[in-house]
Amino acid sequence: MKFTMDAKELKKLMDKGITVINKKCAVPALTRLYFQVEENGIVKMFGTNMDHYVEVRSSSAYDTCPGVIGIDVDDVKIISKMNGIISIESNILEDRNEVGKVNIKCGKKTVSVLGYQKDNDIIPDMNNIGSKIMSVKENWLLETIVNLSLYTSYSSSIKMMQVFNFNMKKNRIEALDGYRIGMRSLENQTIYETTENPFETVKIHNMCVPVFKKLMDKKSEKNVIIYQSKKNIRLDGNDFTYIIRRVDGAYYKVDQLLKVPEEFRFIPDRENILDAMKYDAELAKMDRVNKKPVVFHSANGKLYSYIHTEKYEAFDELETFENNMSDNLYVGFDSRYLADVFSIVDSDKPVCFGRNAKYPLIINGNEYSFLILPVNIGTDYNKEFSERNKEEIA
Repeated sequence: MKFTMDAKELKKLMDKGITVINKKCAVPALTRLYFQVEENGIVKMFGTNMDHYVEVRSSSAYDTCPGVIGIDVDDVKIISKMNGIISIESNILEDRNEVGKVNIKCGKKTVSVLGYQKDNDIIPDMNNIGSKIMSVKENWLLETIVNLSLYTSYSSSIKMMQVFNFNMKKNRIEALDGYRIGMRSLENQTIYETTENPFETVKIHNMCVPVFKKLMDKKSEKNVIIYQSKKNIRLDGNDFTYIIRRVDGAYYKVDQLLKVPEEFRFIPDRENILDAMKYDAELAKMDRVNKKPVVFHSANGKLYSYIHTEKYEAFDELETFENNMSDNLYVGFDSRYLADVFSIVDSDKPVCFGRNAKYPLIINGNEYSFLILPVNIGTDYNKEFSERNKEEIA
């Protein structure tokens, strides 16, 4: 095995390739990054922890000779410290169970590390790709997964709260954590196969988020093809393949949760309400004992938000394009959750509606939609708002 490559390109590939490798793993083969040169000169680097498999590819190598070797992830760091043109060469044969020397040359420097034969037992079946489910733009997918990761749980033991559900029947990606729901429409993506069986929808675990951030380019509009087999979900990009174990089970019936009768509606200015919610969230954070909600109320056609902690209070008149909330209604929500929504929602005029203080709030943008459960405010806010409104009128 032999190839030569510019150090910058090589470092970029190695950095992506080691994403899922656990150097503390007790299985030696799982602590290695594998370098493979194909007959056509394409260089592949891959690693796995048995739950995730990452393969990255490059056509920028030259002076190549086919073969494959594994290098301990700690030794990969030695290569990363080199600059210029790097050549990697090994005489380890694939059909022998042996350990050998790998020579890394950079300028007048030559460094030797141990190289290992590929362990085929740790590599997923690359021929069993499963059913072709959909095609999405790389930048769109990265943005969606990162944004909706806020709506998955990293602490719950309930696995369906840890996944992104690709609901092809409803044409959307769904995520929820028990307090809120985040969704994005798949309308502008290409879907090849749908299912009405909730057990068969593509479900990707939120463990994928750091891998997505490493592998995908937020500027790339190239297609990523998603496949599903009985065991795995496979994502094929232009220069990478990512395989993650399939999550089994039926997802929640999200449509039932979204059945909120509309008895009030307001359309805020996104930037204005985002600034207010960020500020209120900071005030709530500073009160470490009682996490007070932000309360919405309408008076004389104007929409107000109010938060009152033990040390602070904030009262905002919000800019709206439409508001029909009743003057006797007070509804409370977690300001952090609202700040998250208005930082993501893809509309300058998001539509917000609900029924009363005991029902969730629905926020709709263009592709993004959200549901947030209310917080029991447990206080008569009429006095606070009345006094504030008198001050405003005066």
